[in-house]
Amino acid sequence: MSAPYRLRASGPTSVASADGILGPHVRTFRGAAHSKSIFAVTPFVLLLAYVVWLFHQGQLGHWFNSGFSALAVTILFVLAIALIGYTAAVGGGELVRVHADGLLDLRAGPRAVRWDEVQSITAVPAPDGSGVVRHLLRTTDGAVLSLGRSIANVEELVDEIRVRLVEQRTPSLKVRIADGDTLRFGAVTASREGIRVGDSVLEWDAVEEVEAEGGEIVLRGHGGKRLGAAPLGDVPNAFLLAELAHRRG
Repeated sequence: MSAPYRLRASGPTSVASADGILGPHVRTFRGAAHSKSIFAVTPFVLLLAYVVWLFHQGQLGHWFNSGFSALAVTILFVLAIALIGYTAAVGGGELVRVHADGLLDLRAGPRAVRWDEVQSITAVPAPDGSGVVRHLLRTTDGAVLSLGRSIANVEELVDEIRVRLVEQRTPSLKVRIADGDTLRFGAVTASREGIRVGDSVLEWDAVEEVEAEGGEIVLRGHGGKRLGAAPLGDVPNAFLLAELAHRRG
C-alpha cells in the first residue's frame, strides 16, 4: 500500500526541539574555512603595525584626536584579527548536527532527519575520477541533502552517518538475502546467489573486497583480482553493499 498523499506541510523543526526528536546531541559540523581567510588577516596586521609605529614615533596624534580614539581603533583591529583567525582555524557557523537518532541540517529549515528516514547515500565522483566531490543523502520523502566541501570535516560526517546506518540496517539486509530477496544498489544487485554486476553474478565467497577507486565501485577477489565494476555515482548505499560482502565473503 502506497503512503497517503500529504495535504498539510509539516512545520519546520526548531533547534530546541531537536533533542526530543533525534535524541542526544553527539557532534557538530561547521562551515569549512577557506585558505583565503588566512590571507585576509594580512592587511589588518599591517595596518595595526603601522598604528603602533606611529605611536612610537609620536605621530599618532596627527591621525587621531585623542588617545582614547587610538586605543578604541587598536582594540577593534585586534578583535577583527582574532575573529578572522578563529574562522580560519575552526570554520564558520554550525551547519549540521549529528544526534543519536538522526541528524539536524541547519542550512535550511532547520530539517531533522531520523536514521530510519534516510533512503540512500550516493557518492558523486569528480569528473576525472580523482576523488569524491560530495555525497547526496536522499530521504524517504524525496528530499536531497548535499554533503560537500562547504562542511568542515565532511568525510567524518559521512562516516558518522554510515556507521549508524550499518548498525541499523545490516542485520535486516542479511535476513532479506537469506529469505531470497534481491537487494538493489542502483547498477548492482545482491541476492542469495551473489552480487550481480552487469551480466555477471559473483558468488559471495569469491568477493573479497568492495571498494571505491577511480570513480568506480570495484569488486575484487582473491589476491586483489578485479572481478567487476560499476560507476560510483550509479551505486547508492555502496557502503552497505561493501559491509555485506565483508561479512559474507
